[in-house]
Amino acid sequence: MTPRIAVIGASRGIGLATVNEALARGHAVTGLARTPPALSKPGLKWIKGDVRDSASLAQALDGATVVVTALAAGGLGPTTLFSDSAKAVSAAMANAGAKRLIAITGFGAGDSRGHAGFMMDRIVQPLLLGRMYADKDREEAFVRTTRLAWTIVRPGRLTNGPKSGRVKAMTGDFRPGSISRDDVASFVLDCIEKDEYLRQSPVIVAG
Repeated sequence: MTPRIAVIGASRGIGLATVNEALARGHAVTGLARTPPALSKPGLKWIKGDVRDSASLAQALDGATVVVTALAAGGLGPTTLFSDSAKAVSAAMANAGAKRLIAITGFGAGDSRGHAGFMMDRIVQPLLLGRMYADKDREEAFVRTTRLAWTIVRPGRLTNGPKSGRVKAMTGDFRPGSISRDDVASFVLDCIEKDEYLRQSPVIVAG
């Protein structure tokens, strides 16, 4: 059965790249965003709303078989966006009958902490993104408790480069690196189409 994909946080960054990659591969896509972009393509439906609003989620997941979360939080203060959204999405997936979840977090979350390279480990994460990554940790921990067919994807330093098709996925022996948003999106679609990395948390960088 061809997957029907709901992308949460679909208006920009990895979320938008995932929308475009999924459409290019012939999938039907629903994007949930607080401010949907002016993008209209065959097979694409936009839902305007917040991930923490049950009605918006129900609309976005209507008919979906796969959910991709690609959220970003603004500011450097404390946040519960990621953990709150994980709980809301899990509940909405149960209601919709969707089983496959791809949750995009980041290199430095969970057991990849301390392996992302000097700049990230010693400066960026502790001084700038520590509170955000604390909630990404909570998100990952919650996702692991669910009965969903989940994959947690942890990209390295993100770039706007073109899709190269060369991705190194690591589930241990992590090494630092960067990766384009388009390559992240391609990896996400490969995970969906091939049922790869089920209940695993790969770190991905350019291969």
